[in-house]
Amino acid sequence: MQVQDFRAARRQKFLSEDYFKLNTEFIHSNIASSHRAIVNIRSQGSLEPAGQYGVFEEKLNLLKLRYTAGCAVGELPALYAEVLQAFESWNDGYREYVRALAVESGDDLREDGTPAYFEDLSQFQLVMDITSLGVLLGDGDGLRKIAKCVERYRGTDLLFESLVERAVTDPRDNTDFFHVAPYDPLIDAYYTVETPKEAEEKIKEYLDGWYKSFEGAPWHNGHLHAVEGEYMPYYGYWAFEAAAICVLYDIDDSSFRDHLLYPKDLADWARANHSVDRLSPNAVLGTAGS
Repeated sequence: MQVQDFRAARRQKFLSEDYFKLNTEFIHSNIASSHRAIVNIRSQGSLEPAGQYGVFEEKLNLLKLRYTAGCAVGELPALYAEVLQAFESWNDGYREYVRALAVESGDDLREDGTPAYFEDLSQFQLVMDITSLGVLLGDGDGLRKIAKCVERYRGTDLLFESLVERAVTDPRDNTDFFHVAPYDPLIDAYYTVETPKEAEEKIKEYLDGWYKSFEGAPWHNGHLHAVEGEYMPYYGYWAFEAAAICVLYDIDDSSFRDHLLYPKDLADWARANHSVDRLSPNAVLGTAGS
């Protein structure tokens, strides 16, 4: 691909073609290292799921990187399936680890635990990413898998329940949520506003405050820390949940669709492919377009 072609295709200006290639290599290397870590940790008699987390994190980074680089949205479902599989493996590994600890200590431990702690903003954001992508890609089965993995937190966060309620057989009502920043305006956009215009304004407020709210996260300002000839800790800055809420609640995104953090192509694809209709457990699924 010519440099000018890559620049025309990319969805955020911070990613160069060189760093797209270097980051892709870096991610694949990290995935391989994480798989080796799983084997090594188990050979030492431990079931701690650090390697499984590494695989999940990097699979999600790869999906973000390819989207940022300009891949067709129709290529994302296959990548998303790998992310979901890795998320399930991380949760399965965690529960196996917890059961082993319970046997060792003699304590009673929860069987429905998850390593994705909603109380932790960085962990919650990961759940928002994969849940929102499931909505936008019309993957109801994927959303049901996520809900099963995080059963421990079902009914405790309004935003999460709003994202999965079309897909699950047991939607749960509640008004509580874990993180005021940055999510309060997003929740207001569909839960408290009285007019479509107010909903648009709340989404815009959310997008404007999103990046600053994650100051201190490992990926924050990653585009400013390139390692020449090696990698750049940047895969794309995307508020996928903003697009998911707009699609779920039919919020007009025309006034903010060109915001740097808003994945407008995913929102457009979701509408064109009737992703919301595909979420129901009773949905008759055809083949989504590309």
